[in-house]
Amino acid sequence: MSRLTVLEVLHERQDKWVSLRGLIARTALSEESLRLELRHLEQVGYSLEHHPRYGYRLRGIPDRLLPDEIQRGLQTSIIGREILTYEEVDSTMDVTKAMAEKGAREGTCVFAEFQRSGRGRANRRWLCPKFKGLLLSVILRPKIPYKRVCFLSGTVAVAVAEAIRDELSLEALIKWPNDILINNKKVCGILVEAETPKGKEPYFFIGIGLNVNLSNKEIPKEVMCPATSLLIESGHLVDRISMARAILKQLDNWYNRLKGNDYKGIKERWVRLSPIIGHRALVEGEGIEYTGRIIDLSTKGGVIMELDSGGRKTFRWEYITIKEVF
Repeated sequence: MSRLTVLEVLHERQDKWVSLRGLIARTALSEESLRLELRHLEQVGYSLEHHPRYGYRLRGIPDRLLPDEIQRGLQTSIIGREILTYEEVDSTMDVTKAMAEKGAREGTCVFAEFQRSGRGRANRRWLCPKFKGLLLSVILRPKIPYKRVCFLSGTVAVAVAEAIRDELSLEALIKWPNDILINNKKVCGILVEAETPKGKEPYFFIGIGLNVNLSNKEIPKEVMCPATSLLIESGHLVDRISMARAILKQLDNWYNRLKGNDYKGIKERWVRLSPIIGHRALVEGEGIEYTGRIIDLSTKGGVIMELDSGGRKTFRWEYITIKEVF
């Protein structure tokens, strides 16, 4: 019989009693070490019940982003190989950068309950109350050509949207290039940053900020577009651990497709989840404004527009701002 952790044994028999002798046999811990571990579980928030005759049973799991809980049943090949969680950091992106510089493995995930200096695209601040969201960053090391880098943003956006749809049956869509909307309100922001060390392969940091259990009163007012949360849209509290696990599973699935060069499949799903396709828009590219109808996303990055002035133009993702859709 393989050795298990105390938590694994209690999870196996959740709401059922496990004797002290049974815990010792399954974990191979001494009685003293076992009692220390049980005390630690209670200190981090697990609700344990003890009976002098029957032993222990697990009665409740804390609403905290605990690595053991996120990894339980995860079964991914790359994403989540290592999971770290912090009570509070300046930014999960900064933590993953420091880890990547020291050689952290691809797929390492960093979660935080609160960010003092969370940031989004164009250095905008990302605000989320403590214990109410999912704030995470992931280290990725894909070997993809520069012209395909935009697909990294699309891959992550598709993964997050699919996780929300599967987990909560909410119609999550992608506001190009990588915000997630529900009912035309922003629920999630995605940030992609890269480092190219001299003489080494580039590596990327994916930041995801998802509003999970924020009430209407907690939605930040100082935002550029209307915002929402999974709680508001679903009408009930959302299990953050289950949601985190769903995102990591979808990210692993779609990232493996990216590494397998399935650009066509990713683009097709990205297009289907993008409400701008088929709509007229005002965009700015390299300081010039254009109007026209957005007809597709480019496999080389960006959007393809049928211009009001005639002809078609492809705007690369890093040089375009969609100012208005009508």
